[in-house]
Amino acid sequence: MPTTRRKTAAPKPGAARAARAAPKPDAARAARAARAATTATAATAAATVEDGIVLTGPPGQLRATVSVENAVDQRLAIRGLALHREGHEPVVGSAAAVIAPGATAEVPLSVRLDPGTPPGDHRAEVEVGGLRRQVVLRVEPTVALRVSPRRVLATEGTQELTLTVGNDGNVEVPLAALQRARTDDGGPDPGPDIDLALLEPVVVQPGTTVRVAAHVIVPKGLDPTRRHTARVPVGTADLDVVVLPRTASERPS
Repeated sequence: MPTTRRKTAAPKPGAARAARAAPKPDAARAARAARAATTATAATAAATVEDGIVLTGPPGQLRATVSVENAVDQRLAIRGLALHREGHEPVVGSAAAVIAPGATAEVPLSVRLDPGTPPGDHRAEVEVGGLRRQVVLRVEPTVALRVSPRRVLATEGTQELTLTVGNDGNVEVPLAALQRARTDDGGPDPGPDIDLALLEPVVVQPGTTVRVAAHVIVPKGLDPTRRHTARVPVGTADLDVVVLPRTASERPS
């Protein structure tokens, strides 16, 4: 009696690849952070990084230079660093050096923090050359206020105005209820003041943008044949107020 053999279908070419588990997103992110932190051609034990590291600067650019010793007989390549702070995501920074066997090199480090990071000393750990060291982040105060609009036209009398004020620095900035500046018509002497009166005093916190209601007050008696300008302070920013020449038929509002 003839024997019937059962045929087994060969696996499709992509089946084996599909059966492999795809890396989890968290694992992939961790791998990228590890690669960005430091890549070394020698073993981790090859690097010796000095203690007492202090990175100093504004939040957007903290810098330091550290000594890194290559203690083995292989070349050590440092590419990048990782900054670790409790309660914060790791931050990838800049560090680059190729150190010959047995040599010591001065390696510049730099890292960027959130612009609103408050000034002062912050404890952290930096990972460079495959090793972690405790560091101090000495964040300097940064005052960065912006106002919009930056220039307005005005006439004699009082005009309403709404300003948008943003704080891109890391310290709060108070705005006084009354701010003023001298007018300038191109002559040798300054003219009378133009006032900017806020409906109420405002404190602009770091990383915030506020809308401020105000009045621009232009005094009477300005020469109508001249253009008058005044740079009125808005905290550390400036608002340019321009009073244009007017003809005799024009009446101030």
